[in-house]
Amino acid sequence: MTVDYDLVIIGSSWAGIYAAKKAVGLQASVALVTQGDDLFLPNDTLINHSISEIGQFNYQLANNPFATASETRLPNVSLSQARDWAKGINSVMQTGSNSLASLAALGVDVIAGKGEFCLLPQLAFQIAKRKLRSRNYLLATGAIFAPHLGSNASNDYLTLRGVVQQDLADLGQNIIVVGSDPTALELAQTLSRFAKKVTLIVEQQRILPQEDLEIALLIQAQLEAEGVKVYTNSLVSQIKTIDEQKWLQAGDRALAADEIIIAGDRQPNIAGLNLAGVEVKYNSQRIYVNQKLQTTNSNIYACGDLIGGYCLPNITQYEVDLILKNTLFLPWYKTNYYSLPWAVLTQPNLARVGLTQQQAQQQYGANIYVIRQYFSNLAQGQILDQTTGVCKLLIKENGEILGCSIVGDRAAELITIIALMIRHKIKLDRNSMRGLTSLSIPTVYPSMVEILQRSVDDFYQQKLQHNSRQLNRLRTWFSLRKNWHR
Repeated sequence: MTVDYDLVIIGSSWAGIYAAKKAVGLQASVALVTQGDDLFLPNDTLINHSISEIGQFNYQLANNPFATASETRLPNVSLSQARDWAKGINSVMQTGSNSLASLAALGVDVIAGKGEFCLLPQLAFQIAKRKLRSRNYLLATGAIFAPHLGSNASNDYLTLRGVVQQDLADLGQNIIVVGSDPTALELAQTLSRFAKKVTLIVEQQRILPQEDLEIALLIQAQLEAEGVKVYTNSLVSQIKTIDEQKWLQAGDRALAADEIIIAGDRQPNIAGLNLAGVEVKYNSQRIYVNQKLQTTNSNIYACGDLIGGYCLPNITQYEVDLILKNTLFLPWYKTNYYSLPWAVLTQPNLARVGLTQQQAQQQYGANIYVIRQYFSNLAQGQILDQTTGVCKLLIKENGEILGCSIVGDRAAELITIIALMIRHKIKLDRNSMRGLTSLSIPTVYPSMVEILQRSVDDFYQQKLQHNSRQLNRLRTWFSLRKNWHR
Protein backbone atom coordinates (compact mmCIF):
# COMPACT_ATOMS: atom_id res chain seq x y z
CA MET A 1 0.00 0.00 0.00
CA THR A 2 1.35 3.43 -0.97
CA VAL A 3 1.24 5.99 1.83
CA ASP A 4 1.79 9.73 1.89
CA TYR A 5 3.53 9.95 5.27
CA ASP A 6 5.55 7.99 7.76
CA LEU A 7 3.59 9.61 10.58
CA VAL A 8 0.49 11.80 10.84
CA ILE A 9 0.16 13.63 14.15
CA ILE A 10 -3.31 14.73 15.19
CA GLY A 11 -3.29 17.67 17.58
CA SER A 12 -1.21 20.86 17.82
CA SER A 13 -0.60 20.38 21.53
CA TRP A 14 2.93 20.92 22.79
CA ALA A 15 3.34 17.12 22.68
CA GLY A 16 2.20 17.01 19.07
CA ILE A 17 4.59 19.82 18.11
CA TYR A 18 7.46 18.12 19.95
CA ALA A 19 6.72 14.86 18.13
CA ALA A 20 6.58 16.58 14.74
CA LYS A 21 9.91 18.39 15.26
CA LYS A 22 11.69 15.25 16.39
CA ALA A 23 10.22 13.01 13.69
CA VAL A 24 11.12 15.38 10.84
CA GLY A 25 14.59 15.72 12.37
CA LEU A 26 14.92 11.96 11.85
CA GLN A 27 14.14 12.57 8.15
CA ALA A 28 10.64 11.11 8.35
CA SER A 29 7.76 12.41 6.22
CA VAL A 30 5.40 14.03 8.74
CA ALA A 31 2.03 15.79 8.76
CA LEU A 32 0.51 17.68 11.71
CA VAL A 33 -3.24 18.35 11.85
CA THR A 34 -4.08 21.11 14.37
CA GLN A 35 -7.48 19.53 15.26
CA GLY A 36 -8.75 22.60 17.11
CA ASP A 37 -10.68 25.81 16.69
CA ASP A 38 -7.42 27.65 17.30
CA LEU A 39 -4.05 26.92 15.73
CA PHE A 40 -2.66 25.72 19.07
CA LEU A 41 -4.26 23.45 21.63
CA PRO A 42 -4.00 24.77 25.23
CA ASN A 43 -0.71 24.38 27.11
CA ASP A 44 -2.09 24.24 30.66
CA THR A 45 1.22 23.30 32.29
CA LEU A 46 3.13 26.26 30.89
CA ILE A 47 0.51 28.83 31.88
CA ASN A 48 -0.19 27.37 35.34
CA HIS A 49 3.49 27.05 36.22
CA SER A 50 4.19 30.61 35.03
CA ILE A 51 1.49 31.91 37.39
CA SER A 52 2.89 29.71 40.15
CA GLU A 53 6.33 31.31 39.77
CA ILE A 54 4.78 34.76 40.25
CA GLY A 55 3.03 33.41 43.35
CA GLN A 56 6.43 32.30 44.66
CA PHE A 57 7.71 35.84 44.09
CA ASN A 58 4.82 37.24 46.16
CA TYR A 59 5.52 34.69 48.89
CA GLN A 60 9.18 35.72 49.06
CA LEU A 61 8.19 39.38 49.31
CA ALA A 62 5.80 38.65 52.16
CA ASN A 63 8.33 36.50 54.02
CA ASN A 64 11.49 38.53 53.53
CA PRO A 65 13.52 37.83 56.71
CA PHE A 66 15.34 41.18 56.43
CA ALA A 67 12.27 43.39 56.10
CA THR A 68 11.10 45.48 59.05
CA ALA A 69 7.68 46.88 59.75
CA SER A 70 8.85 50.45 59.08
CA GLU A 71 10.20 49.68 55.62
CA THR A 72 8.15 50.25 52.50
CA ARG A 73 7.49 46.90 50.88
CA LEU A 74 7.37 46.30 47.16
CA PRO A 75 3.79 45.83 45.93
CA ASN A 76 2.64 42.28 45.26
CA VAL A 77 1.91 41.19 41.72
CA SER A 78 -1.83 40.79 41.19
CA LEU A 79 -3.41 37.61 39.89
CA SER A 80 -4.54 39.42 36.74
CA GLN A 81 -1.01 40.67 36.10
CA ALA A 82 0.33 37.13 36.60
CA ARG A 83 -2.27 35.77 34.17
CA ASP A 84 -1.27 38.33 31.53
CA TRP A 85 2.41 37.53 32.08
CA ALA A 86 1.74 33.80 31.67
CA LYS A 87 -0.24 34.37 28.48
CA GLY A 88 2.63 36.47 27.16
CA ILE A 89 5.08 33.66 27.79
CA ASN A 90 2.75 31.22 26.05
CA SER A 91 2.53 33.56 23.07
CA VAL A 92 6.32 33.82 22.86
CA MET A 93 6.60 30.04 22.85
CA GLN A 94 4.01 29.78 20.08
CA THR A 95 5.76 32.32 17.87
CA GLY A 96 9.29 31.03 18.43
CA SER A 97 10.86 27.71 17.55
CA ASN A 98 7.58 25.93 18.39
CA SER A 99 5.52 27.93 15.91
CA LEU A 100 3.65 26.19 13.12
CA ALA A 101 5.61 28.29 10.63
CA SER A 102 8.85 26.90 12.06
CA LEU A 103 7.49 23.37 11.71
CA ALA A 104 6.56 24.03 8.10
CA ALA A 105 10.05 25.40 7.43
CA LEU A 106 11.50 22.16 8.79
CA GLY A 107 9.42 20.16 6.35
CA VAL A 108 6.34 19.25 8.38
CA ASP A 109 3.10 19.37 6.39
CA VAL A 110 1.03 21.56 8.74
CA ILE A 111 -2.71 21.32 8.12
CA ALA A 112 -5.09 23.66 9.96
CA GLY A 113 -8.54 22.34 10.74
CA LYS A 114 -10.37 19.32 12.12
CA GLY A 115 -10.70 15.87 10.62
CA GLU A 116 -11.66 12.30 11.43
CA PHE A 117 -10.47 8.77 10.83
CA CYS A 118 -11.96 6.66 8.06
CA LEU A 119 -11.41 2.96 7.47
CA LEU A 120 -12.37 2.24 3.87
CA PRO A 121 -10.83 1.51 1.48
CA GLN A 122 -7.75 1.89 3.75
CA LEU A 123 -7.13 3.51 7.12
CA ALA A 124 -6.73 7.25 6.62
CA PHE A 125 -7.33 10.57 8.32
CA GLN A 126 -9.74 12.73 6.37
CA ILE A 127 -9.76 16.53 6.66
CA ALA A 128 -12.10 18.39 4.33
CA LYS A 129 -11.81 16.53 1.00
CA ARG A 130 -8.27 15.34 1.62
CA LYS A 131 -7.34 11.89 2.90
CA LEU A 132 -4.02 11.58 4.72
CA ARG A 133 -2.64 8.07 4.47
CA SER A 134 0.23 7.14 6.74
CA ARG A 135 2.06 4.12 8.06
CA ASN A 136 1.10 5.22 11.57
CA TYR A 137 -0.86 7.92 13.41
CA LEU A 138 -0.26 9.65 16.73
CA LEU A 139 -3.11 11.09 18.79
CA ALA A 140 -1.85 14.17 20.69
CA THR A 141 -5.04 16.14 21.24
CA GLY A 142 -4.74 16.33 25.03
CA ALA A 143 -7.67 16.52 27.42
CA ILE A 144 -10.69 18.61 28.18
CA PHE A 145 -12.08 19.35 31.63
CA ALA A 146 -15.45 17.69 32.18
CA PRO A 147 -16.22 17.18 35.89
CA HIS A 148 -18.38 14.21 36.92
CA LEU A 149 -20.54 15.67 39.64
CA GLY A 150 -23.84 13.95 38.94
CA SER A 151 -27.31 15.39 38.47
CA ASN A 152 -27.23 17.30 41.76
CA ALA A 153 -24.49 19.66 40.57
CA SER A 154 -25.07 22.96 38.84
CA ASN A 155 -22.57 24.48 36.43
CA ASP A 156 -21.61 27.18 38.93
CA TYR A 157 -17.93 26.33 39.02
CA LEU A 158 -14.75 26.88 37.06
CA THR A 159 -12.40 24.29 35.66
CA LEU A 160 -8.64 24.68 35.80
CA ARG A 161 -8.59 25.95 32.22
CA GLY A 162 -11.49 28.29 32.88
CA VAL A 163 -9.55 30.02 35.66
CA VAL A 164 -6.96 31.26 33.17
CA GLN A 165 -9.50 32.23 30.52
CA GLN A 166 -11.56 34.56 32.71
CA ASP A 167 -10.67 37.98 34.11
CA LEU A 168 -8.93 37.03 37.34
CA ALA A 169 -9.60 40.46 38.81
CA ASP A 170 -13.16 39.19 39.32
CA LEU A 171 -12.07 36.02 41.10
CA GLY A 172 -13.51 36.08 44.61
CA GLN A 173 -11.60 35.99 47.87
CA ASN A 174 -12.94 32.73 49.29
CA ILE A 175 -12.07 29.87 46.93
CA ILE A 176 -12.60 26.12 47.07
CA VAL A 177 -10.30 23.90 44.98
CA VAL A 178 -11.49 20.34 44.37
CA GLY A 179 -8.94 17.72 43.33
CA SER A 180 -6.18 15.43 44.48
CA ASP A 181 -3.69 15.31 41.61
CA PRO A 182 -0.51 17.45 41.52
CA THR A 183 -2.24 20.23 39.59
CA ALA A 184 -4.81 20.73 42.34
CA LEU A 185 -2.12 21.04 45.03
CA GLU A 186 -0.13 23.50 42.93
CA LEU A 187 -3.22 25.61 42.21
CA ALA A 188 -4.28 25.71 45.88
CA GLN A 189 -0.85 26.95 46.95
CA THR A 190 -0.62 29.46 44.10
CA LEU A 191 -3.99 31.06 44.90
CA SER A 192 -3.06 31.23 48.57
CA ARG A 193 0.07 33.17 47.62
CA PHE A 194 -2.12 35.69 45.84
CA ALA A 195 -3.82 36.40 49.19
CA LYS A 196 -6.85 34.20 48.53
CA LYS A 197 -8.54 32.20 51.26
CA VAL A 198 -8.29 28.64 49.90
CA THR A 199 -9.90 25.36 50.90
CA LEU A 200 -8.68 22.16 49.25
CA ILE A 201 -11.15 19.28 48.99
CA VAL A 202 -9.63 15.82 48.50
CA GLU A 203 -11.76 12.73 47.92
CA GLN A 204 -9.11 10.25 49.12
CA GLN A 205 -8.09 9.51 52.70
CA ARG A 206 -5.06 11.80 52.29
CA ILE A 207 -3.33 13.86 49.65
CA LEU A 208 -0.98 12.01 47.33
CA PRO A 209 -2.07 8.54 48.50
CA GLN A 210 0.44 6.86 46.18
CA GLU A 211 3.38 8.46 48.04
CA ASP A 212 4.95 7.55 51.37
CA LEU A 213 2.91 9.01 54.21
CA GLU A 214 5.73 11.11 55.66
CA ILE A 215 6.37 12.64 52.23
CA ALA A 216 2.70 13.49 51.64
CA LEU A 217 2.34 14.95 55.13
CA LEU A 218 5.29 17.30 54.54
CA ILE A 219 3.52 18.78 51.51
CA GLN A 220 0.22 19.02 53.37
CA ALA A 221 1.93 20.70 56.33
CA GLN A 222 3.43 23.31 53.99
CA LEU A 223 0.05 24.03 52.41
CA GLU A 224 -1.59 24.38 55.82
CA ALA A 225 1.26 26.60 57.06
CA GLU A 226 0.46 28.94 54.17
CA GLY A 227 -3.21 29.07 55.14
CA VAL A 228 -4.76 26.40 52.91
CA LYS A 229 -7.47 24.39 54.68
CA VAL A 230 -7.27 20.73 53.63
CA TYR A 231 -10.30 18.46 53.95
CA THR A 232 -9.56 14.84 53.04
CA ASN A 233 -11.94 11.91 52.62
CA SER A 234 -14.52 14.35 51.28
CA LEU A 235 -16.51 13.28 48.25
CA VAL A 236 -18.21 16.18 46.46
CA SER A 237 -21.88 15.39 45.91
CA GLN A 238 -23.51 18.77 45.22
CA ILE A 239 -22.71 22.25 43.94
CA LYS A 240 -25.47 24.84 44.13
CA THR A 241 -26.01 28.59 44.15
CA ILE A 242 -28.41 29.84 46.80
CA ASP A 243 -29.14 33.57 47.06
CA GLU A 244 -26.10 34.37 44.91
CA GLN A 245 -23.83 32.33 47.21
CA LYS A 246 -22.09 29.22 45.91
CA TRP A 247 -22.30 26.11 48.07
CA LEU A 248 -20.53 22.78 47.90
CA GLN A 249 -21.42 19.57 49.71
CA ALA A 250 -18.23 17.62 50.48
CA GLY A 251 -18.82 14.56 52.65
CA ASP A 252 -20.76 15.80 55.69
CA ARG A 253 -19.64 19.43 55.22
CA ALA A 254 -21.56 22.21 53.48
CA LEU A 255 -19.05 24.89 52.45
CA ALA A 256 -19.70 28.33 51.04
CA ALA A 257 -17.35 30.04 48.60
CA ASP A 258 -17.07 32.95 46.19
CA GLU A 259 -15.70 30.55 43.58
CA ILE A 260 -15.38 26.79 43.20
CA ILE A 261 -12.64 25.38 40.97
CA ILE A 262 -12.62 21.75 39.82
CA ALA A 263 -8.94 20.99 39.25
CA GLY A 264 -9.27 17.48 37.91
CA ASP A 265 -11.73 15.25 36.05
CA ARG A 266 -10.03 15.36 32.68
CA GLN A 267 -11.50 13.54 29.70
CA PRO A 268 -9.73 12.69 26.45
CA ASN A 269 -10.24 15.33 23.76
CA ILE A 270 -11.47 12.95 21.06
CA ALA A 271 -14.82 14.34 19.94
CA GLY A 272 -15.35 14.01 16.19
CA LEU A 273 -12.35 11.72 15.56
CA ASN A 274 -14.50 8.66 14.75
CA LEU A 275 -12.32 6.40 16.89
CA ALA A 276 -15.05 3.80 17.22
CA GLY A 277 -15.22 3.59 13.43
CA VAL A 278 -11.54 2.56 13.26
CA GLU A 279 -11.80 0.12 16.18
CA VAL A 280 -10.05 2.23 18.81
CA LYS A 281 -11.36 1.38 22.28
CA TYR A 282 -11.84 4.16 24.83
CA ASN A 283 -14.01 5.30 27.71
CA SER A 284 -14.80 8.65 29.32
CA GLN A 285 -11.44 8.75 31.12
CA ARG A 286 -8.87 7.39 28.68
CA ILE A 287 -7.97 5.70 25.43
CA TYR A 288 -6.81 2.11 25.95
CA VAL A 289 -3.22 1.44 24.92
CA ASN A 290 -0.79 -1.44 25.34
CA GLN A 291 2.80 -1.26 26.63
CA LYS A 292 3.94 -0.08 23.21
CA LEU A 293 1.37 2.75 23.46
CA GLN A 294 -0.62 1.33 20.56
CA THR A 295 -4.38 1.66 20.73
CA THR A 296 -6.59 -1.30 19.86
CA ASN A 297 -5.90 -0.28 16.25
CA SER A 298 -2.19 -1.11 16.04
CA ASN A 299 -1.46 1.70 13.55
CA ILE A 300 -2.80 4.40 15.89
CA TYR A 301 -0.84 5.46 18.99
CA ALA A 302 -1.78 7.77 21.88
CA CYS A 303 0.06 9.54 24.69
CA GLY A 304 -0.22 11.97 27.59
CA ASP A 305 -3.58 13.12 28.89
CA LEU A 306 -5.37 10.83 26.45
CA ILE A 307 -4.26 7.64 28.20
CA GLY A 308 -4.90 8.67 31.83
CA GLY A 309 -2.61 8.94 34.82
CA TYR A 310 -0.86 12.09 35.99
CA CYS A 311 -0.74 14.79 33.32
CA LEU A 312 2.97 15.57 33.59
CA PRO A 313 4.92 16.91 30.59
CA ASN A 314 8.10 14.89 31.11
CA ILE A 315 6.09 11.66 31.18
CA THR A 316 4.32 12.66 27.96
CA GLN A 317 7.68 13.48 26.38
CA TYR A 318 8.99 10.04 27.31
CA GLU A 319 5.89 8.47 25.74
CA VAL A 320 6.34 10.47 22.53
CA ASP A 321 9.99 9.40 22.25
CA LEU A 322 8.99 5.75 22.65
CA ILE A 323 6.19 6.11 20.10
CA LEU A 324 8.57 7.62 17.54
CA LYS A 325 10.87 4.62 17.89
CA ASN A 326 7.94 2.27 17.40
CA THR A 327 6.35 4.14 14.49
CA LEU A 328 9.40 5.24 12.53
CA PHE A 329 11.53 2.13 13.03
CA LEU A 330 10.33 -1.16 14.50
CA PRO A 331 7.50 -1.62 17.06
CA TRP A 332 9.64 -3.38 19.63
CA TYR A 333 9.77 -0.86 22.45
CA LYS A 334 7.65 -1.02 25.61
CA THR A 335 7.07 1.51 28.35
CA ASN A 336 9.04 1.28 31.57
CA TYR A 337 8.28 4.18 33.89
CA TYR A 338 10.48 2.87 36.71
CA SER A 339 13.45 5.17 36.06
CA LEU A 340 11.35 8.15 34.96
CA PRO A 341 11.31 10.98 37.52
CA TRP A 342 8.26 13.12 38.15
CA ALA A 343 7.50 16.08 40.36
CA VAL A 344 4.74 18.05 42.04
CA LEU A 345 5.74 21.67 41.50
CA THR A 346 4.53 23.03 44.80
CA GLN A 347 7.05 25.01 46.85
CA PRO A 348 8.91 23.09 48.11
CA ASN A 349 8.83 20.59 45.25
CA LEU A 350 8.04 16.94 45.70
CA ALA A 351 10.02 14.75 43.30
CA ARG A 352 10.29 10.98 43.06
CA VAL A 353 11.85 8.27 40.94
CA GLY A 354 11.64 4.50 41.36
CA LEU A 355 9.83 2.81 44.25
CA THR A 356 8.26 4.13 47.42
CA GLN A 357 9.29 2.56 50.74
CA GLN A 358 6.14 0.45 50.83
CA GLN A 359 6.69 -0.82 47.29
CA ALA A 360 10.37 -1.56 47.96
CA GLN A 361 9.62 -3.53 51.13
CA GLN A 362 6.87 -5.49 49.38
CA GLN A 363 9.33 -6.55 46.67
CA TYR A 364 12.54 -6.94 48.68
CA GLY A 365 11.41 -7.39 52.27
CA ALA A 366 12.82 -5.47 55.20
CA ASN A 367 16.43 -5.96 54.06
CA ILE A 368 16.79 -2.53 52.47
CA TYR A 369 18.40 0.65 53.73
CA VAL A 370 16.10 3.63 54.26
CA ILE A 371 18.20 6.80 54.31
CA ARG A 372 16.87 10.19 55.38
CA GLN A 373 18.72 13.49 55.18
CA TYR A 374 17.14 16.85 55.96
CA PHE A 375 17.58 20.16 54.14
CA SER A 376 17.88 21.97 57.48
CA ASN A 377 21.37 20.43 57.79
CA LEU A 378 22.59 22.06 54.56
CA ALA A 379 24.57 25.30 54.59
CA GLN A 380 22.90 26.33 51.32
CA GLY A 381 19.49 25.62 52.80
CA GLN A 382 20.25 27.95 55.70
CA ILE A 383 21.66 30.62 53.37
CA LEU A 384 18.55 30.60 51.17
CA ASP A 385 16.18 30.10 54.12
CA GLN A 386 14.93 26.92 52.40
CA THR A 387 15.19 24.45 55.24
CA THR A 388 11.92 22.53 54.81
CA GLY A 389 12.44 19.16 53.22
CA VAL A 390 13.91 15.69 53.26
CA CYS A 391 15.74 13.36 50.89
CA LYS A 392 14.62 9.75 51.33
CA LEU A 393 16.78 7.18 49.56
CA LEU A 394 16.00 3.44 49.31
CA ILE A 395 19.03 1.22 48.66
CA LYS A 396 19.63 -2.54 48.51
CA GLU A 397 22.51 -4.21 50.34
CA ASN A 398 24.49 -4.44 47.08
CA GLY A 399 24.26 -0.67 46.48
CA GLU A 400 21.43 -0.72 43.95
CA ILE A 401 19.19 2.34 44.31
CA LEU A 402 15.54 1.30 44.37
CA GLY A 403 13.94 4.69 44.72
CA CYS A 404 14.25 8.25 45.93
CA SER A 405 11.73 10.81 47.17
CA ILE A 406 12.77 14.40 47.73
CA VAL A 407 10.73 17.20 49.26
CA GLY A 408 12.66 20.43 49.14
CA ASP A 409 13.84 23.44 47.20
CA ARG A 410 14.84 22.43 43.64
CA ALA A 411 13.90 18.82 44.24
CA ALA A 412 12.65 18.60 40.65
CA GLU A 413 16.22 19.21 39.50
CA LEU A 414 18.02 17.15 42.15
CA ILE A 415 16.01 14.02 41.34
CA THR A 416 17.56 13.87 37.86
CA ILE A 417 20.88 12.64 39.26
CA ILE A 418 19.27 9.66 40.98
CA ALA A 419 17.09 8.97 37.93
CA LEU A 420 20.20 8.72 35.75
CA MET A 421 21.83 6.33 38.22
CA ILE A 422 18.73 4.11 38.26
CA ARG A 423 18.32 4.19 34.47
CA HIS A 424 21.94 3.28 33.77
CA LYS A 425 22.11 0.79 36.66
CA ILE A 426 24.88 2.69 38.42
CA LYS A 427 25.22 1.15 41.88
CA LEU A 428 26.79 2.61 44.96
CA ASP A 429 29.92 0.83 46.17
CA ARG A 430 28.88 -2.23 48.14
CA ASN A 431 32.07 -1.87 50.21
CA SER A 432 31.34 0.77 52.83
CA MET A 433 35.02 1.56 53.42
CA ARG A 434 35.65 2.34 49.76
CA GLY A 435 32.44 4.35 49.68
CA LEU A 436 33.34 6.45 52.73
CA THR A 437 36.79 7.27 51.39
CA SER A 438 35.62 8.39 47.93
CA LEU A 439 33.17 10.92 46.47
CA SER A 440 30.27 8.86 45.13
CA ILE A 441 28.41 11.99 44.00
CA PRO A 442 30.89 14.88 43.61
CA THR A 443 29.28 18.14 44.71
CA VAL A 444 30.02 21.83 45.05
CA TYR A 445 29.91 23.39 48.51
CA PRO A 446 27.64 25.08 49.40
CA SER A 447 24.83 23.75 47.22
CA MET A 448 21.52 21.93 47.53
CA VAL A 449 22.89 18.90 45.68
CA GLU A 450 25.01 18.24 48.76
CA ILE A 451 21.91 16.53 50.18
CA LEU A 452 22.57 13.59 47.82
CA GLN A 453 26.19 13.13 48.89
CA ARG A 454 25.13 13.28 52.55
CA SER A 455 22.53 10.59 51.86
CA VAL A 456 25.08 8.36 50.18
CA ASP A 457 27.53 8.83 53.07
CA ASP A 458 24.76 7.91 55.49
CA PHE A 459 24.20 4.66 53.56
CA TYR A 460 27.89 3.74 53.88
CA GLN A 461 27.87 4.61 57.58
CA GLN A 462 24.84 2.42 58.20
CA LYS A 463 26.45 -0.46 56.29
CA LEU A 464 29.63 -0.06 58.29
CA GLN A 465 27.78 -0.12 61.62
CA HIS A 466 26.07 -3.38 60.58
CA ASN A 467 29.38 -5.02 59.69
CA SER A 468 31.04 -5.98 63.00
CA ARG A 469 33.97 -7.68 61.22
CA GLN A 470 34.86 -4.54 59.31
CA LEU A 471 34.47 -2.39 62.43
CA ASN A 472 36.89 -4.68 64.30
CA ARG A 473 39.38 -4.45 61.44
CA LEU A 474 39.25 -0.68 61.58
CA ARG A 475 39.76 -0.64 65.36
CA THR A 476 42.71 -3.03 65.00
CA TRP A 477 44.21 -0.94 62.22
CA PHE A 478 44.14 2.29 64.19
CA SER A 479 45.39 0.53 67.31
CA LEU A 480 48.39 -0.72 65.34
CA ARG A 481 49.03 2.74 63.93
CA LYS A 482 49.23 4.18 67.42
CA ASN A 483 51.85 1.62 68.39
CA TRP A 484 53.93 2.40 65.26
CA HIS A 485 54.40 5.99 66.40
CA ARG A 486 55.68 5.14 69.92
